[in-house]
Amino acid sequence: MKVSVVTPIRMGGPYNWGRTLVEMLSRCGISGRHVHDLRGVLTSPLRQDSDIVHASIPITLRLWRRPLILTIHGEYPIERNVWRHFYPASIRMADIVTTPSLFLKERLVLDDALVIPNAIFPERFKAVRHWDKASANIVTVTKFAFRDKAESLIRLAHIMENVQKCTDVPLDYTVVGGGKFLDEVKEKVHGNGLSARFTGFVDSPKDYFQDRDIFAYYSVHDNFPIAILEAMASGLPVVTNRVGAVCEMIENGRDGFIARGEDEFHEYLLRLIDDPALRARMGSNARNKVIERFNWHRVINFYIKLYESLC
Repeated sequence: MKVSVVTPIRMGGPYNWGRTLVEMLSRCGISGRHVHDLRGVLTSPLRQDSDIVHASIPITLRLWRRPLILTIHGEYPIERNVWRHFYPASIRMADIVTTPSLFLKERLVLDDALVIPNAIFPERFKAVRHWDKASANIVTVTKFAFRDKAESLIRLAHIMENVQKCTDVPLDYTVVGGGKFLDEVKEKVHGNGLSARFTGFVDSPKDYFQDRDIFAYYSVHDNFPIAILEAMASGLPVVTNRVGAVCEMIENGRDGFIARGEDEFHEYLLRLIDDPALRARMGSNARNKVIERFNWHRVINFYIKLYESLC
């Protein structure tokens, strides 16, 4: 069996998903080809030498009869890119549609779609050690390429500022990520009086997890944040607002906290800051969940079974 995995040209979530999928197929003895160059993407509707075509971009024309799987990673109707106009036709053309979350399946009203979750390699993340410290080290990983992400971080910084006023424990807050709105965010956050360190873009955000105690995430629009999975794999307790598919990733109160509002977010942060035993227990539960449910070594089997059902 040979599988062509067609993804966007630019690096990002769908591109990384396709590259890793092909890598895992190869480990399982299945021939896979990652099509992400401009020529390959443009000619993919015209000719194929694979048994199955699996795309994370919309294909609206195909001059071949091989099965076509479409994986949709985001809420395309509100995304600002040219692809969004082609998804409805591609959904109708695909033999199978998959999404990484039940949230996205329901949001897009894809009644027949299969849900196959996003995944990472948990063994690549070293579990942090939690103990009673003089300060609380909190980290956020996000992107500042989009306005909504920038505004979300500003709201989170406001929560952090209020939390600092309610505890005698000093907060060490690090924000990992880059993008065109970074300077604007830095100016507003520092203007509010919060002491925060911004790293800018880094190749390996997980390097900033090891000496941290809590992972804080806030977003007004999201689907299945990989940054949360990576923090969980590192054994960090996560505090996030209720957005996208986080309820499918986190069991509130067991392996993380999902806040219904800013006041609850504030309360959850204080509980973790004051209780290192809770941080350790919740972080351990989070890591175990990623190993059991969001692990590429497990998730790849769902894709292989799907391919075998079409051959």
